[in-house]
This record gives sequence, C-alpha cells and structure tokens, in this order.
Amino acid sequence: MDFISLFDLNNQVKRTLKERFAEPVWVTAEIASIQENRSGHCYLELIDKPEGEDNPVAVAKGTIWAFTYRMLKPYFETTTGRSLERGMKVLVQVEVIFHELYGFSLNIKDINPTFTIGDLERKKREIIEQLEREGIIDMNQRLELSLLPKNIAVISSPTAAGLGDFINQLERNSYGYKFHIKLFPAVMQGEKTTESVIAALDRIYEYEYLFDVVVIIRGGGAQSDLGCFDSYDMAANVAQFPIPVIAGIGHERDETIVDRVAFMRVKTPTAAAAFLIETFQDFDAHVEELRGDFVSGVKDLLLRENNRQKLLAVNLKRLTQGWLGGNANRLHLLSHRLEHSVQLYVYNRKGYFNTVYTRIVNRLNLLRERQGNQLSDFSVRVKQKCKSRFEKERHFIELAEMQMKYVDPKNVLERGYSITRLNGRAVRSVTEVKAGDVVETVVGDGKLKSRVDSVEIG
Repeated sequence: MDFISLFDLNNQVKRTLKERFAEPVWVTAEIASIQENRSGHCYLELIDKPEGEDNPVAVAKGTIWAFTYRMLKPYFETTTGRSLERGMKVLVQVEVIFHELYGFSLNIKDINPTFTIGDLERKKREIIEQLEREGIIDMNQRLELSLLPKNIAVISSPTAAGLGDFINQLERNSYGYKFHIKLFPAVMQGEKTTESVIAALDRIYEYEYLFDVVVIIRGGGAQSDLGCFDSYDMAANVAQFPIPVIAGIGHERDETIVDRVAFMRVKTPTAAAAFLIETFQDFDAHVEELRGDFVSGVKDLLLRENNRQKLLAVNLKRLTQGWLGGNANRLHLLSHRLEHSVQLYVYNRKGYFNTVYTRIVNRLNLLRERQGNQLSDFSVRVKQKCKSRFEKERHFIELAEMQMKYVDPKNVLERGYSITRLNGRAVRSVTEVKAGDVVETVVGDGKLKSRVDSVEIG
C-alpha cells in the first residue's frame, strides 16, 4: 500500500494552489470579525452567507499586513466614510496562501470601497423601506415641539467635545434664556453604540413627562464611525420615541438613517443649541407681534367706541330735549297734584300723630312713677344691708386687732422670751450655729451680742 506523509500532502496542496492561483483574485465576502494588533497587522475572519440566511457556507482567515493596512485603511475610510467592521460586505483582492503548518489563509492585497458603498446603500434602502412598510419612519417627525423646549435630555459620551460646546452655547446665550439639561451617558462609536443609545432612550422614557426634547450628540468623532447610526434597531427606537429627537451627530456629508427618522437633523451639536435658542427667539418674536397686534387692536377699538359714544351722546341729548319739551306741561300738572295730595295726607295724619303722642306721654309718666317707687324701696334695702355689713366688718377688725396684739413680738419679749439671730436671721436650731459665731439676742428692752463657746445638742 502506497502512502505519503502529512507534510508531503500539504506541500502538494500548497504547490497546486500556488499554480492554480498564481495571480491574486477578487473575492466578495462578509467580515465576521476584525482585529488589529500592536504591530499594525489586521486579522479578519471572512465568511460567505447566501442572501437571507444566517449560516455561512464558507469561512476563511484573512490577513492585511501592516505595510498594506497603513495604505488601505485611510483609503477605504475616506472613500466610504466608514471603518472596516463586523457585518460589512467587502470586495477584496487576495493572494491564496497555504502553509504546511498553519493551513489555508488569504493575504489581502487590495480592497474596492465602491462595492462596500453599494452594499451599504442597499442595506440603508432596505432598512428605510422596512421602516416605511411598518409605518413608523416619520412618527417622531409628526410630534409637536414644545413652544419653549427648556427641559432637554442629552444622549452623548460625557467626554465628547461637542457636548461641552452644546452646553456652553445654551448656558451662555446672550438672551438670558434658562435651559435645564440632563445627560444620559452612552457609547457613541463602536459595536456597542446601538445597544447603549437604546438603553439611554429607555431611561429617558421612564421620565418622559419631565423632558421637552431629546438631543443626540456625537460631535468630534470620525466620519468612519457613523455606521452604527444606520442600525434598524436604533432608527426604529428613535422613530417611535414619544418626545421629539434632534440628531446632532456632527457630520455634513452623509445622512444616516437616524437623521432620516429624527424630528430634526442638524449638522453639529452647536447647531442643535442654536436651533433651541432660535425657538425661544421665535416665541419672543411671536409674543411681541401679538402684543403689537393687541395694542393696535385696543387703540382701534377705543377709537371706534369713542366715536360711537359721541354719536350716542348727541342722539341722547336730542331725544332728551324732545322728551322734556313734550312732557313739561304734564310734569307741571303732576307736580301740583302731588303737592295737594301731600298736604291732604299730612293734615289727615296730624290728628292721628297727636293722639299717639298723648298716649306715649301718659305711658312714660306712669312708668316713671313706678320706677321711682321701686328705686325708693331699693335704696332703703341697700342702706340696711350696708349698715349690717359694716357692723360685721367692724367686729371682725376688732378681733383681728386683739389677735395682732397677742402675737406682737414686742409683747412676747416683754413676757420674758427672747430671739437669737445669726447674721440677721433667727436661729431656729442649734445646728445652725457653731463655736466662735457671734450671735445677737433680742429681749424686751434691748439687744445682747455674745460669742458661742460651745454647742450642745439634745
């Protein structure tokens, strides 16, 4: 039985491939993964998937050596506005390599950016058509922006230069408008951008009632990092967001799908700030215009009313004069009748009033007589009560005087008692003095001072 070694087999495969693919070939593939190392080399995994399917039918490793990558990378990014990234379709010129030890690989010599541009545009068109079929592509654009959008939710990287420009322009506007800005941090480039921006939108949605507008800021990034803003997921979330979204991604040449579905697209973060300030200016101008219209309208109204009042005054004067002239005689007759009626009424009522007056005078005299008798009786009773009260009080005072004399300290002292004081205070217990203290003894006819030799208790 004939056989060969594995090395010989691989060597024959290598020679066969080298003969078959003596010249580089152009190959279409999708980038499944991409990695740059410190040496500047770029390593890729290329796959081929049938349209509409997820499972690849072919896989190969690709390498772009550093000296080639240094030329291909800026050329590709400048032409397409995108970086080489996972999921991107490319047309590359490859040299087929087979190594006995490392196996099959492709050495990438060149890349055609036009093919990638076409594929990217095709994907963008497909996403836009899908958004149109779902009826959500212009949902955010149909929202109404608040007349004074002062509460602003900002989605941006905290370190983005455009964020600082945006905040400075709003806070230092020359008109003194006040804005309330809340930052919702997010990754704004790379594979995690879509997931991070959607997460920020979800956090804003929790406080939807607090904000008037959402501004997405990515100022200062490279044009080649815009691919994430062509994501269907990000675009669908922005399109269906219930608050107007302003896209200030910071580029001028290309329109991303997020730009397409947002309420408004501006070229730079500072342009977004300028738009919000202009909104306040427009409102001020509208208010000023309304004020002018109001003042003008009031002036016109007052002028018309003044003319109308003058006309009414003239008509009223004319009518009044006519009415007074026609009714002068009638008023004179009525005046005489009224005077006669009043005199007759007064005469008839005079006798009645006299009778009433006499009754009132008699009644008052009777009441006065009764009250006089009552007052006399009351006076007698008061005098008797006072006399009895005075007798009782005088007896009480006499008793009190006798008691005061009895307890008067002078009388007590005259009966042989005395009062001993220490420092002006009466001594009530031997415990209040000590040997050597000078005490004062008060007797009936004077005072004695003495020094205490000793104190005995008991």
